[in-house]
Amino acid sequence: MRQLAMLCVLAVGCGGHDLGDVDDTIGNSCSDDRDCDDVCLGPSGDFPGGFCSLRCIDDGDCPGDTYCVTSEGGTCLFICPDFRCSDLGPGWQCEERDHVGGGKVFVCHGD
Repeated sequence: MRQLAMLCVLAVGCGGHDLGDVDDTIGNSCSDDRDCDDVCLGPSGDFPGGFCSLRCIDDGDCPGDTYCVTSEGGTCLFICPDFRCSDLGPGWQCEERDHVGGGKVFVCHGD
């Protein structure tokens, strides 16, 4: 049973996140953490309408369609242009941000 619980944690919340989906793990709009599997970013200019995400220390903590960036102390954001940022709603665009561990990456972010 203990091993099953660990597998659920590693699979990003038992139910997981299908690549490209917008869900309570990554991408749904939100107003507070209770709306998400982990954390709600915003709502603010950086995260218009709020953005469900996961806290991370590196890309291994994030689903395969996201990068771990330094925003908010380390959060997973959609990789663009692979993911169409406009699908998140008004105010979202593809922008360069600091990648955890160094360098820059293009992710969906508020303008």
